[in-house]
Amino acid sequence: MRRIRTEVVNDFEYQDENNRKRPRVLVPAIDSLGLESQPPKNTTYQFLKALTVERSKLAPMSQKVDSILIKGSKVVGLHPRSEYVEGALFLMAEAYFFRSEWVPSQQKCIELIERYQDGEYSPDAHLLLAKVYLMQRKITQGKQTLSRAVDVAWYKDRYDILSEAYRIQAEIHIEDGEIDKAVDPYKRALIMTDDGEQRSRWYVDIASIYYRIGNYKLAEKNFAAALDEAPDALAEFESKLYMAASIARQDRADEASEMFAELEDNKIFTEWGSYIQAERLAFDRLRSDNPNDKTLLAREKFTDTSFVGRPELMAQSFQKGMALYKRGDYPEATKYFAKAKLVRTPVYDVANKYFTLLKQWDEEQRRILQLDLHLRIDTTHKDSMLSLRASSMYAIGRVHEQLASPDSALAYYVGAYDLAPVESDVAGKYLYSRARMLRDIEPDLADSLFEFIADKWPRSEYAKEASVNLGYTSDASIDDAAELYKSATSFRQIRDYTYASRQYMSIVERFPASDYAPKALYAMGWMFERDRQMNDSALHYYGELLEKYPRSVYAKEIRPSVEFALAKINGIEVNDSTLLKDLDDDLLKRAKQGEKDALQQLMDRNRDALQVSGPNATLPSIPGLNPGGGSINDLLQGQIRDATGKVMGSDSTKIPPPPPLPKP
Repeated sequence: MRRIRTEVVNDFEYQDENNRKRPRVLVPAIDSLGLESQPPKNTTYQFLKALTVERSKLAPMSQKVDSILIKGSKVVGLHPRSEYVEGALFLMAEAYFFRSEWVPSQQKCIELIERYQDGEYSPDAHLLLAKVYLMQRKITQGKQTLSRAVDVAWYKDRYDILSEAYRIQAEIHIEDGEIDKAVDPYKRALIMTDDGEQRSRWYVDIASIYYRIGNYKLAEKNFAAALDEAPDALAEFESKLYMAASIARQDRADEASEMFAELEDNKIFTEWGSYIQAERLAFDRLRSDNPNDKTLLAREKFTDTSFVGRPELMAQSFQKGMALYKRGDYPEATKYFAKAKLVRTPVYDVANKYFTLLKQWDEEQRRILQLDLHLRIDTTHKDSMLSLRASSMYAIGRVHEQLASPDSALAYYVGAYDLAPVESDVAGKYLYSRARMLRDIEPDLADSLFEFIADKWPRSEYAKEASVNLGYTSDASIDDAAELYKSATSFRQIRDYTYASRQYMSIVERFPASDYAPKALYAMGWMFERDRQMNDSALHYYGELLEKYPRSVYAKEIRPSVEFALAKINGIEVNDSTLLKDLDDDLLKRAKQGEKDALQQLMDRNRDALQVSGPNATLPSIPGLNPGGGSINDLLQGQIRDATGKVMGSDSTKIPPPPPLPKP
């Protein structure tokens, strides 16, 4: 299992801090671009995407990952008291993580931690469990487990686990907009260790955070501190490279140029020459005001052809695209953003965002030009053409709003309203967007527009939103939560799911302590599951219900179904009864007391999820796994019954079905 795991990890390029062989790619000020405001709490942190294994990478390694699970099942099943069980449990948990199967990975981690609290793999299991919680958007549990992972890693002197845990904590703080808190764990760690090599790595981590947010003075200071410790070759190279880049961005060109030259002359760093050339290219751009300078373009061409597809060059393409974007050259900027998203790098998500928005901007601009040309030739359908032009202007306004260009967005919203038919609902939509943009800068004008919208289009969704902005709806009254729920249900019934979602989420955000909040989350999950057949979204809202309101009647009803649905969707191969662990304590407790029907009800309801199967293949026969004979499924059912106590006879007390929930 260890040998196969090493092959898989090397193929996935999963490198921990101790085994990392290439320098990291740092992009200055990227966080201020991608995270201008705090992300919604119901979204996944962006940095977690780098921890998942893409399907294209998993496919050629799928047999090896399956082999880890099969061998792990043999170890646990045939040698349950051997010293190898702990390692087998962790490798199985990690294999499930590679397959993005969070529920079984979570269960294996929990089993390992409970059985081997002071074991060799305890720090690894705590860290992996924290990642699994974060992947499932269980943010509170993820942060708590991450903190426990730090404590266990200190106790076991596992600096590799500490480094990764601190990086994850830092990423969370950065995406939450809490930059000052991002470096605090590292500063505390530096006080607690005298290991010079490890201290140098943590100084590099601190400096990297400052470099990414554009604080080049503090970045330079901490890169220099890393060099004063006992850095290995990789930490030394990163410190010198990005220290030179920090100096260059502080208008100390001669000093930076000398440092780049020293790096190029050092034979030890020859294999990382592409990183030096990438930062050299960025340095040359800083010194030139003309992005179309022939010498600069020639250097770009040289680096592109010499180091094809290298992540460090993709980051430079992104920086060039941002420079062109800020100059207003959107077509050229789009080309560089397209190059920057060819491979997954720290700039991938932001580059993809800008590329998508600028492509939309270009398409709508072209549509407006075509409409204007058509109007010059033929005015027969002038009103229809103007309505289409207004729609395109509104779309461009939306693009500018997402690009954090409020003045441009406002101008396009005004233009869209001026062209729209006066009595149409879309006119109210355009005017509402304008009022929303003015809310903070010209509140009096915004209120006037909200009043006009509420009076002109009283039955529209924008009138309701305008009324809320005017304060017509009390934020503290439980009756208002009931009205919102009633409104959301009405919109769901007429299949206006967008506004229904808004109303349900308004209840959760504005009345979190009311009885309607868990009911709204339950209704959201129901709507996406039953009405829209969007299971991923349904599971998200059901999961939020379980995390925020675990004691509610709605959470109690949906909990086992959600866990088993996740298992079934992911095609989980269930090898033992741990999947049932902690899923429905109430039912298991009743079953242990001899009430067979409750257990049978759980098994019958989730029978499909409990069948052992693979996504594209049958489960291989494992000799000796079921000494009593029969299929793996028979073994699984027996384990379930064993886990819940003896099976009672037919005279067991019948358990009345739970009272029906109010339908959303």
